[in-house]
Amino acid sequence: MEEQDTALPSQMVLHLQLDGQMSDLPKSVSFIDPFSDEKKTTKNMIDAIYRAKDDPRVDGIYATLEQGGYSVTHVQELRQAIKDFRKSGKFAYIYAASYAGGLGNYYLATAFDEIWMQPMGIVMITGLNAEMPFARDALDKIGVKPEFFQRKKYKNAYESFTASQMSDANREATTALVNDIASVISEEVAQDIKITPAQFKSLVDRGLFLDQESLDNGLITHLEYQDEIFKQINKAVYGDEEIEADYVKFGSYIGEMLKQKKHGSDIFKHKDNKPRVALIYAVGAIMDTDENSKSSAPSVMVDDGVAAADEISEALLSAADDDTIEAVVLRVDSPGGSPVASETILRAIEKVKKSDKIVIVSMGSAAASGGYWISAYADHIIAQPTTITGSIGVLGGKISTEQLWENLGVHWENVQWGDKAQFFSMNKSFSPAEEERMNAMLDNVYVNFVDRVSKGRGMTKEEVDKIAGGRVWSGKSAIKVGLVDQLGGMNDALDYAAVELGQEGRNDIDVVVLPKPLSPIEQLVQLLEGQVYAGRVIGTQAKMLEQFAPKVQEFMIMQDAKTNSVYSPLRVE
Repeated sequence: MEEQDTALPSQMVLHLQLDGQMSDLPKSVSFIDPFSDEKKTTKNMIDAIYRAKDDPRVDGIYATLEQGGYSVTHVQELRQAIKDFRKSGKFAYIYAASYAGGLGNYYLATAFDEIWMQPMGIVMITGLNAEMPFARDALDKIGVKPEFFQRKKYKNAYESFTASQMSDANREATTALVNDIASVISEEVAQDIKITPAQFKSLVDRGLFLDQESLDNGLITHLEYQDEIFKQINKAVYGDEEIEADYVKFGSYIGEMLKQKKHGSDIFKHKDNKPRVALIYAVGAIMDTDENSKSSAPSVMVDDGVAAADEISEALLSAADDDTIEAVVLRVDSPGGSPVASETILRAIEKVKKSDKIVIVSMGSAAASGGYWISAYADHIIAQPTTITGSIGVLGGKISTEQLWENLGVHWENVQWGDKAQFFSMNKSFSPAEEERMNAMLDNVYVNFVDRVSKGRGMTKEEVDKIAGGRVWSGKSAIKVGLVDQLGGMNDALDYAAVELGQEGRNDIDVVVLPKPLSPIEQLVQLLEGQVYAGRVIGTQAKMLEQFAPKVQEFMIMQDAKTNSVYSPLRVE
């Protein structure tokens, strides 16, 4: 299979490599690695699939599933685009040597017309699993005392440290979340492979299928080698399996799309003078600022990135002051973070609304805790059925190593000024007076969180409190309790904005991403202005650090918040 890298041919098959590398956040082109693929954002990939549907040059899509996996919400957006593409009558085939990546990858595969697998491959659909460690007994043995406080019972982010087993509230919320996600996946997959959800559940309970078993049970449509699918594609394109089709890398197709949009020459441009809509991303842990970007240090320890309040609020305020911007779509994919940083972003959203511009929130994989805080004032909230949202609550505290040092025979001495100077010292436990101050602070944050949701959602505080308590909801359930207005993805949010501005859909608006990704030169200037960063972690060391990233991320958020956190790091795997 030869792929075109230069000018695109007049007849082509798009090769879509599904390697799990897709992010909401647009990435700047690195001056260190100028050839990195910065185009693979959720929006660009989805837009290109919709564009290909109506592009007469495109005969079909050939996808290869490789190692790696997408979040469930990204899978849903890709599935929606692929299924819409198929309405054109063009083919969409997917091939993998093996579907061993679990239920999420197979869920994505079922959006295609045909599912091909190489002999000796397997299909693994082992279900969904949410698991968490409970280290309280181990911490007690070494003399480490976790001193965390929460508002309220469902706010269990640090239960791993404070308890020896899962609480009833934690189990209740997690079970509901997993069941909601499972029901969405099973209903859609069952429909795609033409069986009932109950029949699909029985297949999931078996878990692993060998090659012929996969074919016999209808999990795949073809059990053949890769050269055979090329013959099938040749026949679909030219009616002759011996005439080779022209394949184009999906990145090249996206590149053409972006270039044409930049120069105003897109072949699918519908009208001039389109209303302008700002698309602003809040992706990652919510902190006051992104110290990594300022120092040009790699953010390996914060694996989901940082939603920097200073940058996001500045982009929102720029949109508010720009008379050419008529609406804002805020893409939120964040488990939360600092309440102070969240409040900074929320205030900027309030300013946008006061400038008579509508604000629509599109929720990605998660818009929980602080991620919901910054969404609360939006005019319209759209989430995927599997989005993790809500978690309206707060927690805070510290780890005390006082007993550990005593066990080791290490004696700490200090000189202080002020009775509470050791408030957050890990070398001593909270005093009763310090506990009172901590609880007063958490009560204040929780009351204000509920107040902001009440104001934004048009609900009474009592109504909010009933669905708050730190509980996480799936998008499917969140719409039922009033935390979400509509189910859908980013394009649905852009469509909604377009209709509100008197247009037919997203093709009739000009989407402006704010802030714009830095150019290589701008990155170089930022690097020279910042501190020199030495000791870049590479290779095996980086892989080792990645294993600790989730817990280090939580710690960093706590440090950023200084005293408390609206953060919910639940992951369903």
